[in-house]
Amino acid sequence: MEYPKPLMSITEIHTIMGVPLDDLKRAVHVPGQTFATKTSGGGKWLIDTEEFEKWRRKKRGKWKNEIKK
Repeated sequence: MEYPKPLMSITEIHTIMGVPLDDLKRAVHVPGQTFATKTSGGGKWLIDTEEFEKWRRKKRGKWKNEIKK
């Protein structure tokens, strides 16, 4: 999947790329993930899209079981 920007918020990825919002919110909380950081002041999550895509391909949906709902 190609992303239009190197850094995107969860909302941008959901709106522009169609990735389910719940999946993105769970992904940023997976222990050990290195693609997302919170903005200063605890605002929104910023996702490094290149690293996220590498991680997403490696995990292929298996990560959904790593987070408790």
